[in-house]
Amino acid sequence: MKKMFLLLLIMFAFITTVSAYKFNVDYWVLQARGGVGYPILESGNHLNLGFSGGLSVRKGFDTELSAGGGVSYVNMPYKMAGVPGPFTATIMQLEGVYAPYLPDFFIWPYLKAGLGMWMVKYANLSSAETSQLSDQTTFGFQFGIGASYPINNLFAANAEVMFNQASISGGTGDLYNFLTFCAGVTMLLK
Repeated sequence: MKKMFLLLLIMFAFITTVSAYKFNVDYWVLQARGGVGYPILESGNHLNLGFSGGLSVRKGFDTELSAGGGVSYVNMPYKMAGVPGPFTATIMQLEGVYAPYLPDFFIWPYLKAGLGMWMVKYANLSSAETSQLSDQTTFGFQFGIGASYPINNLFAANAEVMFNQASISGGTGDLYNFLTFCAGVTMLLK
């Protein structure tokens, strides 16, 4: 796990260094968000609606592209009785955002994708009627859409919908799929 975390940090440092050298755009995007996690597909059979939140920092390549990293958290309780705790995931990932430059629009849409390391606690079925919480670190991804509403030159309100997926061996389902619906604040530092 420490090696994967170190690899992600090195990749983030490399991406931001190359972008700062190659592109002469001098801004950072800070984003804080919170909302709900909604299980879908097979995960919807096992999990209930929960909460989600996160922080991310991205370096701007140009007026439309930015890349960086973030930390997200999701907590969704199980539907089954007797499970000792909820499904939780702490997600550390690299992410990229494409936001087309639309100066005449009152909202600015964007596409977002991320790949990273998920530290998960999940119910591991030890028999047909009993389960215990297990820990696993795995890779997962997310992608989705969002929109920002500029409040002034420094702040924007934003909302986004993201599809999240991670593969976990031995859980109540091998693939955990959920949507996150989040609202938050974006800050541009120039």
